[in-house]
Amino acid sequence: MTGLCKLITRFARDERATATMEFVIMFPVVITLFIAVFENGVILTRQVLLERSLDEAVRLLRLARTITDAETGQPRALTAADISEAICDNTGAIPDCDTVLVVDLRVIDTTTYALPAADVSCVDRRDLTIQPANEFRQGQNNDLVVIRVCAIVDRLLPFSGFGLNLVRDDTGGLHIVASSVFVNEPQ
Repeated sequence: MTGLCKLITRFARDERATATMEFVIMFPVVITLFIAVFENGVILTRQVLLERSLDEAVRLLRLARTITDAETGQPRALTAADISEAICDNTGAIPDCDTVLVVDLRVIDTTTYALPAADVSCVDRRDLTIQPANEFRQGQNNDLVVIRVCAIVDRLLPFSGFGLNLVRDDTGGLHIVASSVFVNEPQ
């Protein structure tokens, strides 16, 4: 028993390789934190780029509510597809933007100023439909209009999203939402 006590005492006092033990214990924690911070940065960059692209599309929608049709050469009203295309053209940070982006445009009643529900409908990537269907109403001159877009992006790693309060769908995608309010300019 005395030999075992001496061996344990000698082992406890031995200071060789203590830095290695600290490294082995702390390395997974530091790398996990680094990866989580990196991915949050990527997600927030996508959010900022979506908001900037929405601002550019709102400028188009506010000032030029009609565009010239490429096939007929006649002016026509802007559609949700036109706004979606303008947003996707301005941001390359959202993969497969054309299929995962949804545009919702609604006129706000200026007598009550009732805003639409806070939850924005996004694409269900399993069947690519929107439930419930979003609206796209441009309104008339001087109407107050809210536009909301929702894009679904995938996480890089399954444990990402620390600290982000983003809605996730059944496929694991994160809903990135941007919105803006504007007044239609008189023509």
